Amino acid sequence: MTGKRKSFSLNDKRRLIEAYDKLPKMSQRAAARKLGIPQATLCTLLKRRQIVPAANNGDRRRIRSGKAPVVEAALVKWIDNAKSCNAPLSGPLVKEKAEELAAKLGEDNFKVSIGWFERFKKRENIVFKKLHGEAAEADMVSPGEWLEDQWQQMRQEYTEENIWNAAESGIYFRALPHSTFTFRSDNKIGGKKLKERITALFACSAVGEKKELFVIGRSHNPRCFNYVHTLPVRYAASAPAWMTRNLFVGWLKEWDRKLAQERRKILLLVDSSPAHDMTNTTLRNIRVEFLPKNATSFLQPCDQGIIRTAKAYFRKEMARTVLQKVDEGSPATAVDIVKKISLLDAVLMLRDAWADVGASTIRDCWRKVGLVMSLKEELETIDPPAEISAEEFEHWIAVDDSTPVSEPVTDDDIIAAVKEGFGMGTDTSDEEEEKVETVVPSRAEMRNAIRILKTGLPHVGFNNFDLLHQFAKEVNLVLDKTTIRICEMTYPHVTEPIHKTEVA
Repeated sequence: MTGKRKSFSLNDKRRLIEAYDKLPKMSQRAAARKLGIPQATLCTLLKRRQIVPAANNGDRRRIRSGKAPVVEAALVKWIDNAKSCNAPLSGPLVKEKAEELAAKLGEDNFKVSIGWFERFKKRENIVFKKLHGEAAEADMVSPGEWLEDQWQQMRQEYTEENIWNAAESGIYFRALPHSTFTFRSDNKIGGKKLKERITALFACSAVGEKKELFVIGRSHNPRCFNYVHTLPVRYAASAPAWMTRNLFVGWLKEWDRKLAQERRKILLLVDSSPAHDMTNTTLRNIRVEFLPKNATSFLQPCDQGIIRTAKAYFRKEMARTVLQKVDEGSPATAVDIVKKISLLDAVLMLRDAWADVGASTIRDCWRKVGLVMSLKEELETIDPPAEISAEEFEHWIAVDDSTPVSEPVTDDDIIAAVKEGFGMGTDTSDEEEEKVETVVPSRAEMRNAIRILKTGLPHVGFNNFDLLHQFAKEVNLVLDKTTIRICEMTYPHVTEPIHKTEVA
């Protein structure tokens, strides 16, 4: 006689998954024995671990969806966003919003009935209750109080090299300054503002160590990335080019695995953005702590000059690119030139800009907010290009500071995110990006460029010949390997070296 089949609630499933994550490395059979469940049950739980935490009503045995799951998903996101803003919600208001979202999603047959609304509330564990007192205001904490109390307790177990901060920033990678020096008689009007954007996640430690950039674009497979073997940054995509919870958690888990290999544990400070939600996320080597909501702008090191310095280097390199094209005699306007800057160009320039941010600048920004007590160091000063005033350069650096970088906050953004989650979205390639034709120089042109550098640089005072020689060797080595690989693909039956005349 077989035993009665046991059914687990969602809360039970979550607890089992959390208990499994805390176990030392062992076989699945041994882990199931430790947890007191069949191995098949554990296997099923692990396969569905991303689904289990999604439900709000943990007492339910199964996750049942309503008649219009895409509408419900959008409505949940809208309610969650309204809740984070402390906006008061009523039943009629939520019903009205459900109908509005359904219309935008093309769900013409969707109707808000009393029965559907009651079942929706039960499915998502939503209740309407009176908020007493001023709890939101009571939770506020001053930067000084947080530093003296909570921060001192947090940092006790960590040395400064293991204390990190991460923050996102939106970047209009084709934006131009609003003004420039010109003749008084010049009547040309400014071009269209170019707001093609990416989001970059910057992370650095209190001693000045930097983690590789995490760049988020709109296109999952940009054309300009074709045939690029390795990117110098981590890249991902989301419909509005924003940070999402899934992307952030994925980034953290990858970092957590690397830290495990290094046998290193760190403390990571982040702001309380919805994209940084750590619910049901287990990390073994990263302790994530949130800066107080009302004091993030005062306490986040990345916002005290670190990201600004990276942007300044990025903008200066962009200005140099435009002016170089003009100096070469290009008849194109500045707007036409920056339209040809591809996502790959932007990623490479941003990576170089991040590499140029000095450790002393990072350390001083940590000291500035009071998180460390290191000696004051001199911040980097980046002079604007000669053609741009200092005031205009500062405005240009900050042109994208206020752009949103995380979870959707408007109906259109909620619709886009939900469609992407349900596989309803179209190709998310950036339209402007698709118009950019990336021309890859030939190997002969690259070799010629090396020769030009070796001949020309000594005339402008460059004297690090060892570095130039090593760079030329590395480039030629890569070009030689590429040539051999192409020949093998073209003539697979040939084992002997192929002469140029034979290839021709």
